[in-house]
Amino acid sequence: MSDLAWHAEVELSVNQLTPMQAVSAILLFGAASLLLLAPSASGASNFTDVDILNFALNLECLEAEFYSQIAYGEGLAAINSSLVGTGSALTATSSGGTARSGGTAFSANAVAIATEIAENEVSHVKFLRDALTAAGATPVPCPALSLSPVTFTAAAKAAVAAINATISNTTSATAFNPYGSEDAFYLGAYIFEDVGVTAYKGAVQVLQSQAFATVAAGIEAVEAGHAAIIRDQLFQVASQDTGLTLSSGASIDFQTAVTAINALRDALGGTSSSTVEAPLTKSGAPDLFAADANSVAYTRIPRQVLNIVYFGTSAGGFLPQGIAGNTNVANITGAATTSAKATCSTSGALSMASASAAMLFAGLAVVYSLV
Repeated sequence: MSDLAWHAEVELSVNQLTPMQAVSAILLFGAASLLLLAPSASGASNFTDVDILNFALNLECLEAEFYSQIAYGEGLAAINSSLVGTGSALTATSSGGTARSGGTAFSANAVAIATEIAENEVSHVKFLRDALTAAGATPVPCPALSLSPVTFTAAAKAAVAAINATISNTTSATAFNPYGSEDAFYLGAYIFEDVGVTAYKGAVQVLQSQAFATVAAGIEAVEAGHAAIIRDQLFQVASQDTGLTLSSGASIDFQTAVTAINALRDALGGTSSSTVEAPLTKSGAPDLFAADANSVAYTRIPRQVLNIVYFGTSAGGFLPQGIAGNTNVANITGAATTSAKATCSTSGALSMASASAAMLFAGLAVVYSLV
C-alpha cells in the first residue's frame, strides 16, 4: 500500500462499514459504554476505564509518531491532524523525529517492516480515539513527545550506566540516531516494543469493561508481534558494532546494547530482569518472545511504564511534559485487581446481559436497514 493510500484510509467513515462491521461496532462500543465511566476494577475511585484507555492512547501516540517518521518521513500531525486530538502539544515538527536516511542506510525489507508497524500503530491511535468517542468519553490529545537523536543518545548513555559501564566522553550528543540506519532503528524500536506489550498486559487485568479488555488484549497481541520482529532483526546483527564505544575504548555491539536497555528498564521500573525481561539470545538461538516460564507475557503496572519512558520518576525523557489525562493511573497496582473483580454482582451481570441483548436486536435492525 502506498503512503498516500494509507493516509487516505485513515479517513474512512462509519458509512463505509459493511453491515456486519456495523453490528460489531454497535455491540462492542455500546456494551463498553455501560461500564466505561465506572470506577476501575482495581477498587480505586480516582480513575476509570476511560483513564486507563487514555493512558494506552498516550503510549500509542509515542509509538505511532516514531514509526511514522521512519516510514513516511512525517509524524502524526502531518498525516492527519485529527490523530493527535484537539489541543495537542504534538505538532508536525515538535517531536524531534526526522525522516530516515536515504541511500542504502535502510534496506527495502527494513522500510517494509517500519511501514507495516507504522500502519498498525496509527490504526491503534485512531481505533482508541473512535472507541472512546463512541462510548461517550473524551480521548486525550497526544502528549508532547521528544524523539530526537539527542533523547535517544541520552537513553543510550543511561543504559550503559545501568550495566555499570560508562560511554565514551567523546560520544556526540546525537551519536545514537535511530533515523540514520536500519540497525539503529531496530535498536530504538526495541526500547518501546517490549514495554508496550507489558503495559497492555497490565491494562487488561484492571479494565472493568470486558469489551475493552478484549480490545486491549487484541492490541497487545499485535504489539507482541512487533516485538518479536524487532528482536529477530537485532539477533541477526547481535555481534555487530553499534558505532558507540565505552570509555575503555571497547566497542558496544547490539547484544550488549540490548542487555543494557533491559538493565535500564529494570532499574527505572524497579524490577528484576527475571520477572519482566528476556535476553536477546538463549542457548545461542534468538529469544524472540519476551515471556515467563509459562510462555505468558510479562506485566508492568503504569508507574513502571512511566518511569521507563520518563527516564525517571517525573516527566521527561520521551514524554517531556508527562502524559495527557488523569495521572492517577500511575497509582494502579496489580495487587488490588483480583479481589476487586470478585465483587461483581449477579444483578450487575444480568443487567449487562439484558443490555447486550437489547443492543443485539438494535444491531440486527441496522443490518436490515443496510442490506
